[in-house]
Amino acid sequence: MASYAEGNDPWADLFLSAALEPDRWDDAIRAMAQATGSRHGQLIGFGPGAVAFNWISDIDDGIIAKTAVIDTGSPDLNFRVAADAIPNRPDVVHEAHYDMARQTLRSDDYLDLCADYDIFDGCQTRLLRGSDMMIGLALLRDRKDGRTSQDQRDLFAHIAGHARTAVQLQRAIEQQGFALLAGTFEAMDRACWLLDATGRVSGMTPRAEDILSTSRIRLADRWLASDRADETRAILRSVRAVVDAPARVADPIALADDEGGVGIMLEFYPLPARPWSLPFAPRAIVVARVGAPTDRHVRLLMRIFRLTPAEADIAMHLAAGLSRAEIARRRAVSTETLKVQLRSIYDKTGCSRESQLVRIVGLISS
Repeated sequence: MASYAEGNDPWADLFLSAALEPDRWDDAIRAMAQATGSRHGQLIGFGPGAVAFNWISDIDDGIIAKTAVIDTGSPDLNFRVAADAIPNRPDVVHEAHYDMARQTLRSDDYLDLCADYDIFDGCQTRLLRGSDMMIGLALLRDRKDGRTSQDQRDLFAHIAGHARTAVQLQRAIEQQGFALLAGTFEAMDRACWLLDATGRVSGMTPRAEDILSTSRIRLADRWLASDRADETRAILRSVRAVVDAPARVADPIALADDEGGVGIMLEFYPLPARPWSLPFAPRAIVVARVGAPTDRHVRLLMRIFRLTPAEADIAMHLAAGLSRAEIARRRAVSTETLKVQLRSIYDKTGCSRESQLVRIVGLISS
């Protein structure tokens, strides 16, 4: 392995550039592969704390879709994961460990994938590891490349040190985004929670903290939840919509107050995703709009959409999550009468489904 004078290591500069300009990660892992005589370089993440990602240089993009249908994080399917779990294994795991791990597999799914893309050989190491995540670096080699030599593994280990530093730096930069965004929303006097790539809360404003202490919204293992199971399920659906690809704005969720009006409206928005960003940056924002008095909402709906008092009241109750049967009971009308009133509400507001009406009421409530 070549030796480098202190401060004159080209690998340090290359991976520092990747941390500061993430679209240069492909250049970095490609250069690593070429320097070690390998067909592909790989940076990969497993686990909830990292979310699954798999960056491989110079490979057919179809491999990503194929790996998506295999539990590649399972040691009884993926010999690379199994090799990483071998007791007393060295920092750099390689083909000798793969040979042992392949004997324990319960299925040939990952072996077939390796055969399709000719990536049986190589070596790997951990860059970051936590209780619920792992980010690793690897070389993937084809039959022409052959097995890694000791010199190639030594060079790989040297490069991995710089890759580890780059990942740590990029994580620090991305996580700083939570503080910056939370500060911005605090200045705007808004209640908001910032979600990471897993959908968990990784930052919030003081007003959001207040809501957690004064309403039925709470955090459960950093997941936004409610004391009501149906509301928790709705929140999780909207969270998945804004963090899972392709991310989209989710339907708002209205939480009823004691009088059946809208107490809190939760709105879910994805944040722009940078290519080659690691899974530590803010991915979505949940904004809470605390409802004003119900009679004010009713008057606004009447004025803007020409709803009758009864229709405005029905719209408020529907947006607050009440069932049609409950609304009919509260208003002492039949379900058929309620259906007629709802058709009129949809016509006047231009809605075709309840989620659109909920969004309109949420905007009026803000």
